[in-house]
Amino acid sequence: MRNFKHFVATVVVSMVGMILSLAAADAGIIYRVSQVTPTGAITIPATATFAVTLESDSGNQQVTGVDFTVNLSDTAKKGGVITSGSNFLFPGGANGFFASDFPPQGSGLTADYTSFSFTPVTITATPTTMATFTLDTSGVDVVPGTYTISLSGLIVADASFQEVLPTTQVPTTYTLQPVPEPSTIAMAGLAVGGGMAVRWKSARRRRCLAGNRS
Repeated sequence: MRNFKHFVATVVVSMVGMILSLAAADAGIIYRVSQVTPTGAITIPATATFAVTLESDSGNQQVTGVDFTVNLSDTAKKGGVITSGSNFLFPGGANGFFASDFPPQGSGLTADYTSFSFTPVTITATPTTMATFTLDTSGVDVVPGTYTISLSGLIVADASFQEVLPTTQVPTTYTLQPVPEPSTIAMAGLAVGGGMAVRWKSARRRRCLAGNRS
């Protein structure tokens, strides 16, 4: 009977370990791209800031290194170009964005990023900013429209520096709009001014009527 109980306990422990191993294997990191500023459409020729964040899809994850490439959807520079980038996740770590990717050295259509640290960073279900980059829309080839920014080459190293955690990415879209024509601005100004004039006349009329009654 004792041997049977020992056998059952061994099987249970083995099954629990297997379940935990499978859960750990399924756990991964989500890369996400999002527009930070401006919060809406980008008016040509302004610049915009985007962030790349990491989040865990199951529990907390210990991360010591990351690698990815930012890709603009339009290769003719109609959606602008990437002009700079900053390292946030490992500010004291190695590298970050490579300056050679940015104009005038590079095309500005892609930007490679790699960084690591000997001190692990805990990634939770709440997005953690890993890096930011700037999009410039002042180029002569820029055209109003909606474009996509995606990521590729996703690698995340865990605390052992050996395993690569499963990764997925969430791309983003952004919209470029032209500067309003001077005539449009003038019409908007007239509309606002006209509305103020109507309200002022109405208020004056009410005061006159009130004075006549008294």
